[in-house]
Amino acid sequence: MTQPSTRWLLQEPSPGGRPLLFAFPYGGSGASSLRRWPGRIGEAEVHAVQLPGRENRIKDLPCRDFAAFAEEAVRELGPYLDRPYAVIGHCMGALLAHAFTFRAQQSGAPMPNRLFVSASLVPQRGFYGLYHPWMSDRRIAQELRRVSTGLGDGELPDEVVALSVPVLRRDVRMCLDYAPPPQPVDVPVTAIGWSRDLDVGPADLAEWRQLAKSREVMLPGEPLAFLTAPRELRAVVEDDFEY
Repeated sequence: MTQPSTRWLLQEPSPGGRPLLFAFPYGGSGASSLRRWPGRIGEAEVHAVQLPGRENRIKDLPCRDFAAFAEEAVRELGPYLDRPYAVIGHCMGALLAHAFTFRAQQSGAPMPNRLFVSASLVPQRGFYGLYHPWMSDRRIAQELRRVSTGLGDGELPDEVVALSVPVLRRDVRMCLDYAPPPQPVDVPVTAIGWSRDLDVGPADLAEWRQLAKSREVMLPGEPLAFLTAPRELRAVVEDDFEY
């Protein structure tokens, strides 16, 4: 494995201009949450993006807000944007992917060929979901353990939970403060929903048409199936990522 030239990636992309898919982690997690994803989907090389303040970047100053994240991420990933690429994210990761795309558009950086958003309302709808910053550490830890068990990872070690709780709390606060005016992007969007998602339904996915040329896809299962990169999800990415 080649060491990357930026701390925002775990591995250096291959030389030669192969298409890239940058995957942004969901709230409270880091790049390791996407470890079940294959290294390649179709012709595209998959790279999980590592945000500051978590996992191997635990000592780095976390991003304060989505604008600060997007500015730094576009700058740091800039050397890899000279080839066809797409961005994808789930829940908070979808908001990060959209913010990244909008910043690239504003700054004149190369734009992704496609923006994939999973289980996400449009940003202007504001905060939603189970988590709130006033939840106790104990409650947040319980939810982290529930997710881990549901994914078949077993019980999280106490030391991992202790590191993860403040990360999730910061992410929830960042999301709670985020309800920007509509930010259209000149990039086609694939809005992905999940049949057992109680928060984001077909009508919610259709609202992405307010921001871009968009198509909606409903996939079977729980939203967290995203983390396992099921066959149906990989097929959507391969079909819609036009190199």
